[in-house]
Amino acid sequence: MPPELFERANFTLKPEPGRTGPKLWIRRLVIWREPGDVLRDIPLRPGLNIIWSPDSQDEDSPIGHESGKTTFCRLLRFCLGEETFAPPVLRQRIADVFPQGHVGAEIILDGNLWIVVRPFVNRRQDFVQEGGCLEDAFQEDKKRTGIYPLIDALTKSILGSSAALMPSSIGANAAWRALLAWVTRDQECRFGHALAWRSSDSDSRSPVVKKSAEDLLLVVRAAIGALNADEMDALQEEEKLQSTISELKSSQNHLVWEIRRSRNSLEAALGQAGSDGTTETPLAVEYWKTAADERMANALNIPNRARVGDVQDARRSRDIAKEELDRLKAEANDLKSKIEAKDQSATFIRSELPTAYAKKIREENPVCPVCKVLIDKVMAEGCGITKETCDLHALRADIERKKAQLFDTEREITSLREKLKRLQPTISGAESAYANANRELEAIERAYDTSSKSVHSAQQLKADVARFSARVTEREDTQSQIQTAEQSHDEIKKKLAGFRQTSSERIRQLSEKFDAVLRELVPDVSGTAKIDGNGLKLNVEMGGDRSTAALDSLKVVVFDLAVLSMSMEQTLFLPGMLVHDSPREADLSATVYARLFTFASRLEGFTTEPYFQYIMTTTTSPPQDFQQKPWLALSIKGAPGKERLLGVDL
Repeated sequence: MPPELFERANFTLKPEPGRTGPKLWIRRLVIWREPGDVLRDIPLRPGLNIIWSPDSQDEDSPIGHESGKTTFCRLLRFCLGEETFAPPVLRQRIADVFPQGHVGAEIILDGNLWIVVRPFVNRRQDFVQEGGCLEDAFQEDKKRTGIYPLIDALTKSILGSSAALMPSSIGANAAWRALLAWVTRDQECRFGHALAWRSSDSDSRSPVVKKSAEDLLLVVRAAIGALNADEMDALQEEEKLQSTISELKSSQNHLVWEIRRSRNSLEAALGQAGSDGTTETPLAVEYWKTAADERMANALNIPNRARVGDVQDARRSRDIAKEELDRLKAEANDLKSKIEAKDQSATFIRSELPTAYAKKIREENPVCPVCKVLIDKVMAEGCGITKETCDLHALRADIERKKAQLFDTEREITSLREKLKRLQPTISGAESAYANANRELEAIERAYDTSSKSVHSAQQLKADVARFSARVTEREDTQSQIQTAEQSHDEIKKKLAGFRQTSSERIRQLSEKFDAVLRELVPDVSGTAKIDGNGLKLNVEMGGDRSTAALDSLKVVVFDLAVLSMSMEQTLFLPGMLVHDSPREADLSATVYARLFTFASRLEGFTTEPYFQYIMTTTTSPPQDFQQKPWLALSIKGAPGKERLLGVDL
């Protein structure tokens, strides 16, 4: 061990008997440019492992940042089951540079070797195997298993029954990845709070991202054994009751609004129910019911109120008048059509009579229609057109026949016109009768609409009063349900307080260990860790409870180390592994920062083989004695590119 850097406070630790090492630790991390071409092969050990990127003070020397420390931590937790190993832009850049790149790890779980190899690009090629060697992953006959066999093994071995105690927002299936987030905090969270594990900026897709502090605290309590199934059942019941109360109060607020609106409408229509303004009592409801009944009775007893039968009778009379008018108009149109046809027939007959007849109808000696010569002359002398003498008798007979047809047609025309003339007054009377029937129908319909609106309005008022009464009753029922639910909620809270009291021994142990670790790092101070209904509170007493950015980072580091120390003394639902990505000297101070390494190495001395694995990255120089093996696991630089973790400048 390195020499003591300061006079240590009295820190004691009683390792759990029968154990031979950490529950979980990483023995080796390997990065391949492509299968068969190893870029990095990083051995790790139980106990303290330092990943150091020297931050030179020389102006021309490279700084320690951007060397790959955070990428190392992300690749390590990627091998432990996290979904991603970098934010999207960096993932794409790594995929472009190393399209066949892989990362793998030898994981020791309960003393047994597990092999995991995951490609940078194709998630379907994840390989997990119990036993064997990392190179097995690249054999063609090996089945691609995916990462879930490892996650299942980690969940069963480390979390066991406590996986079922995870909050519903996380669930048992994501229990291991939630715990992994705690023991491998995001560098982006900067040790700002004990329950700040994953930043959404890292795109880790961890199940704890954006989860409430209450849910994250449940993960902690389940992991340290300060939570049981009965309390989880009570918490779930409390959550349901809170949801029920919230829904009931929302419903109640809506009912109050609806009742107020209905009350104003009923007051305007029926008058205020009570002089004292009490309009939501059973007495007020009865008052409005009576008023609405009276309004309905008045509407039904309107003098000369038109009824449906009156409207139907008037509509029937109007239809009869319309039918008679239509019949008469059809008859008149038929007469007009006949007159027109007869006129056309008379015109045709006239066109067939000889011209002379047309001009001098009473002359007895008409002109021959063929030669246009008087028939008597034609008969005596003949004509120059035809050799044969015209058939005067046939011609006279034809003329007489047409004259008779014309006479009959003109007589029919006269008769039809007389009938049409006689029909006109009847049509006018029918039109007047129809107009009167239509006006009477419209008047009755208006009267019926007026009376119907009154009845409908009265019916609506009755319905509004009934609805108002139902809403008042529903509001009272809802209030009663709220009171019952709140009483049940109070009982659950008392029960939960009792459960927390039961787990107080484990929390007391955590507080004592927090104080002891704090004294190792900062002598002459004291601290407490409290978990209650108000959450997790870490206090540091330095002439009073102090809280600054630097102290907050210190509290987080001490809290994690206190839990790690507890896991060495007793069986908890924890892996016994901790990864801290660059706790800053600026936050902890140089002295405290140096003591952090010394304390971690001291933890190794309590057992023959360390019961934990603590991996810490840093740009600040560790104390001189820690800048070498066995503690220094890897040294990388920010420049040139070949000195970085992945050997290139991304």
